[in-house]
Amino acid sequence: GVWRVRAFYGSPNNLALYLDRSLAVTLALALFSKTRRARLLWGLSVIPQGVALLLTFSKGALLFGLPAMLVTLWWGGLTLANRRGQWRSALWWMVGAALLALLALTPFLGTERFQRLLDLRQGTGFVRLQLWQSAWQMALDHPWLGVGPDNFLYAFRSHYILPAAWQEPNLNHPHNWLLDWWTRLGLPGLVLALVFFGFAFNGLWQGLRKSAQPALNVGLCAAIVAALAHGLIDASYALPDLMLVWVLLAFLTPNVTPEPELDQLR
Repeated sequence: GVWRVRAFYGSPNNLALYLDRSLAVTLALALFSKTRRARLLWGLSVIPQGVALLLTFSKGALLFGLPAMLVTLWWGGLTLANRRGQWRSALWWMVGAALLALLALTPFLGTERFQRLLDLRQGTGFVRLQLWQSAWQMALDHPWLGVGPDNFLYAFRSHYILPAAWQEPNLNHPHNWLLDWWTRLGLPGLVLALVFFGFAFNGLWQGLRKSAQPALNVGLCAAIVAALAHGLIDASYALPDLMLVWVLLAFLTPNVTPEPELDQLR
């Protein structure tokens, strides 16, 4: 019931998965950069990305990724405000941006895409449930080693596809990052994923105290949370461009020169 933008990607959902990450960082820099000029320039960059994300009409982005991103940005902004006495006004700007996004979506709530949002008897919601059941059974049958990297498609359509999902036999991932890691690499792989994401987030969050670019730290944390939230119902990792972005999110070091501690200044 809606036209969806997809840019150079094969699917609007793929574009949304990328914009989850880029918008989170850009929005954080627009809200929490130290100079007015930087906030203005980054704010101008937020507009096309935000509009593009809304026009993907991706359910994963709009219902999971975007709310998770905004909550993380609010939390990070509040942390910065409490520690440095700044950026409290930016938190209210973020509330305004969220309300504006909701207002922009209001005319489309009556379309078929949103009216069937909770319909689990047909459409994408039904297919997702069937797929998750198949992936869960696959994980239980191969708990320790999985079926191997990039073998989900062959195992799914050969042995695990449910009769009710016969229309979608060529799905190459379970549309859930937890099931994706488990079915590909077994429980050790899933533990590795949790450690990887946990260390990445914790390192960036702990860096808020000493980072010379705290806005970037907040944005990277928000990008991780948004990507994982969206990835609960889509592919948030096993795509070439997204893998490269994950590496940047985890290992980009924004600490150029640590700011002196208050005790040292005294």
